Amino acid sequence: MPTILIVEDEPMISDIYQKKFRDQGFEVLSATAGDQVLEMVRKQKKVDVILLDLLIPKMDGFEVIRNLRNGRYDPKIKIVVSSNLNQLKDMDKAFALGADSFFIKAHFTPSQVVREVNKIIGNIVI
Repeated sequence: MPTILIVEDEPMISDIYQKKFRDQGFEVLSATAGDQVLEMVRKQKKVDVILLDLLIPKMDGFEVIRNLRNGRYDPKIKIVVSSNLNQLKDMDKAFALGADSFFIKAHFTPSQVVREVNKIIGNIVI
């Protein structure tokens, strides 16, 4: 069972993503702030993928990516950005820091995000 950490500070959006991923067989963890992400990844045995909003409290998503890719965390964790920031410079910055994928929230339904995350981590869904 793959484990996903959903990082979203809007409770309604977080709840929707959590339900969608649980329904697809994921173990789901959630965080609402950037500093929580690093603590959870440090304590958790295994996180396969992080669905990361960029505009979150305490430490923005860019800083989270920078920290996760600094060599102290498992480099195999996939970082999937899900944000309404849709400027090319934001996407370029996220990829340059080490994001594996970038979704503009307004362009994808939660079900589509689940399908794309499954593809990214190589999870076969029947």
